[in-house]
Amino acid sequence: MSFALAGCGPQPTRLTPVERLVEAVPAAEPARAAIVRDLRPVLRAFPAARIHHGSVTGDSERRVQLRLPLPPALREARRLVLRPFVKPSSQPGYHRPLQAEAVVVRRGAGGSWVRLDRNLADLERSAESASGLDLFVEVTEPPADRVLQLETRTLEIPPAAELGFSIGILESAWEQGPVHFELQACQMRHGGRVDDEGRERGPDAASRCETLFAEQLDPGGPGGGAWRERRVPLAGLGGTRRSLRFETRFEGRGSFTFPVWGDPTLLAPRPRRRGDLSLILVSIDTLRADHLASYGYPRETAPFLDRMLAAEGMLFETVVSAATTTGPSHMTLFTSLQPSVHSIRRNSGAARLPRSVPTLAELLRGRGFATGAVTEGGGVGARRGFERGFGRFVENPTPIPNRPGAQSAVSFPRALDWVRSVGDRRFFLFLHTYEVHGPYRAPLEYQSLFQDEPSGTAAGPLPLPLKRQPVLYDREIRYADDGLRDFVAGLAAAGRLDDTLLVVTSDHGEEFLDHGNLGHGATPYEEVLRVPLLFRGPGVPAGRRIPAPLGLVDLMPTLLELVGVPVPAGVTGRSFADLVRGEGGDGSGRERPLYSEAWFRWAHSPTGLRPVEQPTLSVRLGDRKLIRFRRGEGHRYEYYDLARDPDEQRDLYPQQPAAAADLRALLDGYEASALEQRRALLDEDAGDAPLLDPDHEESLRALGYVD
Repeated sequence: MSFALAGCGPQPTRLTPVERLVEAVPAAEPARAAIVRDLRPVLRAFPAARIHHGSVTGDSERRVQLRLPLPPALREARRLVLRPFVKPSSQPGYHRPLQAEAVVVRRGAGGSWVRLDRNLADLERSAESASGLDLFVEVTEPPADRVLQLETRTLEIPPAAELGFSIGILESAWEQGPVHFELQACQMRHGGRVDDEGRERGPDAASRCETLFAEQLDPGGPGGGAWRERRVPLAGLGGTRRSLRFETRFEGRGSFTFPVWGDPTLLAPRPRRRGDLSLILVSIDTLRADHLASYGYPRETAPFLDRMLAAEGMLFETVVSAATTTGPSHMTLFTSLQPSVHSIRRNSGAARLPRSVPTLAELLRGRGFATGAVTEGGGVGARRGFERGFGRFVENPTPIPNRPGAQSAVSFPRALDWVRSVGDRRFFLFLHTYEVHGPYRAPLEYQSLFQDEPSGTAAGPLPLPLKRQPVLYDREIRYADDGLRDFVAGLAAAGRLDDTLLVVTSDHGEEFLDHGNLGHGATPYEEVLRVPLLFRGPGVPAGRRIPAPLGLVDLMPTLLELVGVPVPAGVTGRSFADLVRGEGGDGSGRERPLYSEAWFRWAHSPTGLRPVEQPTLSVRLGDRKLIRFRRGEGHRYEYYDLARDPDEQRDLYPQQPAAAADLRALLDGYEASALEQRRALLDEDAGDAPLLDPDHEESLRALGYVD
C-alpha cells in the first residue's frame, strides 16, 4: 500500500462506517438472522424455537401425528410456521429440512399447541432411510402483513456516502415465492417536529420519499433466497438530513415469508491514516506446536508456515493455552478472561458469554472495522457469544459434521471472498478450521506423505491405534498448511496483504499417548497446552523468535494495541505488542503465572474411555509447572521442571513438595480468585442460552465433545 505525502497530492481515503443502521432502529438487543448458516445482524429478525426433538414412529396408517406444546413466548401467537427436519437415527450428518407449513395455534385447558401431521413414507424418503429416523421441529411466527416497513431516525448523510447492506429470505420461506425489497430516503415536509428518538412528528410532518433501490428476490431462482450483497450510492443526498425506510412486499402465492435486511451500514470516505492495519486471526484447531518444523519437529509438516510466516514474521516459542478444548480456549482468546471467569468451560452445555463482557470483534466493530468470521461450528458455534460483534458469522456447512478434507477447502476460499467483498475498508477476519482435529482424514493425494520418516512424538507403553497414528495427523497439518498458503496468496493478489496483520495460532494441541491418553480435553500437559503463535505484517521484524512464556490470554490486548484500539478494563491478559514491534528484547523478565483449565470429563485411551474428575488445573511460572488433579474430596499434584524435562516425564512433587509450595498456593486459591473476578466484572448473570439445535449437537458429537 502507498500513502501520499503531505503537499504531494490529495490525501487518500477509504470507506468507513458512519452509522450501522441495526443500531439506529430501537431494539432491546441486536437482532440476527442466519441463512445457510451465515449469521448477520438484521433490522428485524424472526426467531425460531425448537419445540420437538426425538425419534420418529408412525401409527397404524404410517402417519406421524404429534401434538407439540408451545413455549411461553409463542403461546399467544395466532399462527406459526412449522418446519420439520429429519435424518437417519444411526448415521452421522445434518438433519434435512422438510417443507415448512403455516399452522394454526390451538388452545385448551392443557395450554397452547400446534399439530404436526406427516406421512412416514415421505419422511423416510427425505432422509433416505427406513431404519429409524430422528426428527426435530422448529416454529417461527410469521409477519401478519404482506408489506413490512422499518424506518430509521433522521440521519445526517455525509458527502459521497454509500449504503452497504444485504438482502435475503429465511430458508423456511423459500418455497413461498418472491419478495420485493425497496429502500427509500425520506424527508419530512415543512412544519414537522423532532421527537426524543430523532424522528420528525407533527400534523404537517408527512414524509416525502424517493426510491434509492428496488429489487425482487425470487427464492425459486439460482441461489435461492441466500444473502445478496448490495451497495447504493448516496452522493446526491450528501449534506442533507434523511430517514431511511426499508420496505418489503411479499409477492408470492404462498401464505408467509421471512425477508431480512442484513447489517445496513452508512459509509463515507475518510482520510486513510498511515499505519492503519487490518487484522486476520487464523486458528488451526488442535495444532500442537511441536509438530511444526519451526518448533523442532523432524517432519516438514507445514512448509508455508515455517518458511513464509516464520521467516518473514515473528514466532513465539512458548505460548500456553488457557484450556484444553475448543470453546473455552477460543473464548479466552476473544475476551482475555480465564474460562472460570468468562463462563464457557465446556464445548457443550447452555452457558453463554454474559453481555457485559466485550469481545475482540465487538471492540473492533465499534471502531469502524468490517468484521467477519468463517468457522466450522462445533465449539465455536453461534449462540454462546462467539457471534457477537461480527457483521458476518459463517458456520461452514458440510454434509457431515467435522469432515476433514471437505471443510477447509470451503472455509479458506469463503474467507477470502469475504475479504474481497469489503473492498478497501479496514477489517477484522477470524478464520477457524477443524482440519487438523480428529478424525484424521487428509485427502487422497496426501496419503503418500511421510511414509518413511521418523515421528518426534512419544508413543507410550501401549500401541497407538491405526487411526490415531501421528503420521495421519501430520498429513492433516500439511493439508491445512496448503490451504493457508493459497489463502495468503489470494490476499496478496487482492492487494490486502501489505496493510494487514496476519496472526496464526491454535486453541490447543493433541495427545498421542504422551501421558497415556489420546486426543485432548481431560489433562493439561504440554502436548495439549503449548500452541504455535506467529505474526506477520507491517512493523513486525522478520525472522525473530521470542522464547519467553506467554499465554493465549494475552493475545486479545496485544491485538487491540497493535491496531490502535483501547484495551478495556478488567482483562486478565497483558499486552506484548512491544515484543511484536521488536521493542521489548526477547521478553525475558516478564514471568507471571499462566493458568490453564481442563473440564472434559472423559479421557480417551487405546482401551476406551475412562472418567476423569474435573476440573484439573495447572499453573506455569517461567519453566516451573504444577498440575492439580481432583481426587475425591481432595487433590493430588504433579510438579515439573520444563527446562530440564520439557516432556513432563519426571514428576518432582513427591520428592520436592516444598519447591512447588508457591505454585500450590496459586492453584489452591485460583477458583476463589476466579469467582471474585467474575463477580466484580459481570453486572448480570449469563443465564441460559437457547437450546443447541440438534445439528450443533451432532457436530460436537462428531468432534468427540458431547459428554
